[in-house]
Amino acid sequence: MLLNTNKLKVLMEFSTDYNKKIYGRNISKKLKMNQKTVSNTLNQLEAENILKFTQEGKNKYYYLNEFYPYIKEVIQLIEIQRKINFLKKYKKLVDLFLKLKEKSEGILVIFGSYANFSATEKSDLDIFIIGKIKDIEDLEKIYNIKINIVKLKKEKFDKKETIIKEIIKNHILLKGVEDFVDLIW
Repeated sequence: MLLNTNKLKVLMEFSTDYNKKIYGRNISKKLKMNQKTVSNTLNQLEAENILKFTQEGKNKYYYLNEFYPYIKEVIQLIEIQRKINFLKKYKKLVDLFLKLKEKSEGILVIFGSYANFSATEKSDLDIFIIGKIKDIEDLEKIYNIKINIVKLKKEKFDKKETIIKEIIKNHILLKGVEDFVDLIW
């Protein structure tokens, strides 16, 4: 299994909900990719057993194959690629993100406007952490950004809670990719 650029782009569409079923044409529109390219990519991923599909009329709806032996690793690759794209978009804040990683233990997640790539200079930085984080007031002053932290213990993590649903749908994993995927999947 080798993930080329097209495969990664297509698979990233499943990162907002690992159980989501997606129609190929919707992927094509969202990614602004040629319909045939998306179709070929989906067929390759299905042939490799990474994706499965259900047929509804003439439409095929694709979803991640939970029985693929390396599906968690594939999801981790997707999450890492999302993080790379995120760091490229917010180059000015890379140093801040590195310092946040240093000051934290456990799972560190960005959510909210930054995670959906719609942040402005006035946006707050929303952070979700399962674990510990040291005082960050100094970082808020240095980078002139308000940082909102939502802290939770692993045993209190409930996918049914509104804030958790939002984080699962819209997140960038800065730290603890493997642990987060295990928690969600």
